[in-house]
Amino acid sequence: MMVVGGLLLVAGVVVAVVFGGDAAGGWLLPVGLIAAGLGMLIAGAAAAVRRRVPLLAAVRAHRATPVGSPVRRARAVPGMLAATARGRNPVLPRYQLLLWLIAVVYMISPIDFIPDFLPLLGIGDDIGVGAWLLTSLYAESGNYLAAKQQREEE
Repeated sequence: MMVVGGLLLVAGVVVAVVFGGDAAGGWLLPVGLIAAGLGMLIAGAAAAVRRRVPLLAAVRAHRATPVGSPVRRARAVPGMLAATARGRNPVLPRYQLLLWLIAVVYMISPIDFIPDFLPLLGIGDDIGVGAWLLTSLYAESGNYLAAKQQREEE
């Protein structure tokens, strides 16, 4: 991913230097290539760091036994969010709610890291944020159901 991002970044700079604003579309092509390259470089760097640093939530999600069907997990999300906001969910830290809120605001806001008017690239960052949001909600709702089931058994 980082290699492709670097190639896009270099291509954008080359197009900007060689053609300037005289290329078809003016400055849109070089700026789009540079933005896409930077986005892929940042995403690749984040993925590389994430592979090397164990994240507590990811470790917790993978260690927990699967609890609940997808429908049951989806129904548990509002209760999980309310319990976490009130401080009654020991499994999930409160800052995770803030991260999820930032993700929702980013997806609905018109200001993006990669502008939406770039075909296929512009919506890519929103799709990535949405995919992260849904997968983390799914994993954490499973952890919430497992903790709730354990408390009921005790």
